[in-house]
Amino acid sequence: MRFSRYMVGNFIKHFILVLGGSVLIFLVIDFVSNIRVWLNKGMAETSEYYLNYLPHIIYLILPIAILISVIGSLGTMARHLELTSYQGAGVGAMRMLSPLLLIGVLLSGGMFWAGENILPDANHRRLEMLQNTSQRKSAQRIKEKSNFVYVNSNTQSWYFRFYSGVHRRAQRVILLLYDAQGHLKERYDARIMTWNEFDEYWTLQDGFRRVFHRDGVVENISFNHKSLQGVVETRPEDIINERQTGDEMSSTMIRQRIEVLRRSGEETSIMETQLHFKYSGPWVAIITLLIGASLAHRYSRSSGISQKFGIGLFVAFSYYISIKVGLQLGEAGVLNPWFGAWVGNIVFGLFALVLLFRSFRL
Repeated sequence: MRFSRYMVGNFIKHFILVLGGSVLIFLVIDFVSNIRVWLNKGMAETSEYYLNYLPHIIYLILPIAILISVIGSLGTMARHLELTSYQGAGVGAMRMLSPLLLIGVLLSGGMFWAGENILPDANHRRLEMLQNTSQRKSAQRIKEKSNFVYVNSNTQSWYFRFYSGVHRRAQRVILLLYDAQGHLKERYDARIMTWNEFDEYWTLQDGFRRVFHRDGVVENISFNHKSLQGVVETRPEDIINERQTGDEMSSTMIRQRIEVLRRSGEETSIMETQLHFKYSGPWVAIITLLIGASLAHRYSRSSGISQKFGIGLFVAFSYYISIKVGLQLGEAGVLNPWFGAWVGNIVFGLFALVLLFRSFRL
């Protein structure tokens, strides 16, 4: 127990130092690279931006901080033969590493929880603020659409000449309503459609309604204002979602978005890949911890800590590249979305297990 507390304490000291230093360096580099933008903004807006950016930065840096901290803490203990002495006393490798594995599980769980509860809102606010900077050209967000069809369900479909997601207002709208058998029963044509924020329903202006009866009679009814309350359940975010990337959505939001895209006949590979990555991403913490522990122990007699750090960083960036490549191929439809999100974890997870078995002779 005393050795476990000593090992965990040693790791935590390294982890806090590495994570804090990495986050600070990241913030300084990002601020300096965009200093012309922030000089034209107020201190309050700049602070709000980086406050919302901070959770995402921690999420990105956390796996590398874990890897470096494990190599630093266990590498020092291995150099002083503390690990060898503990194993020589008859303690198995898994028993010795169990406290660190528990920390890895907790950190992975924390990453998943943050990805569901903190990161979506923080990233959404940050990306919205980013549109007001010079970086918006490389991160365009769709706010308006022209000449498109939106299928809400098997019984409802829309056509829009123009729709603004900012103002929640549409021009030249056609709404088709079908019965359960797929027969057209009503058609609405309107010059303007607006969203009632208070009561949450759509209102049509300057148009007409056609009712198609089974006997072939078509009833035409003109209107100046027509409420669609109780007629359709379509919401503004269904037509143009303010949250347009997986980083600003929880898994529940992504599932809802996938259903909307499927009903409209649009491609879902990007959202499906991001959905699977919500579950595969947090595993990076455990896998990097296992790789770091194996490297720190295995190379303790033949090399110094500096070489372990070099190997660890090479492995970490290779891991990162494999994840990004898998995500890109999954989003492009080249790979199955599930495989694209998990391929990096599968490859480096197996590598971590092989390295662990060889290093500790399990």
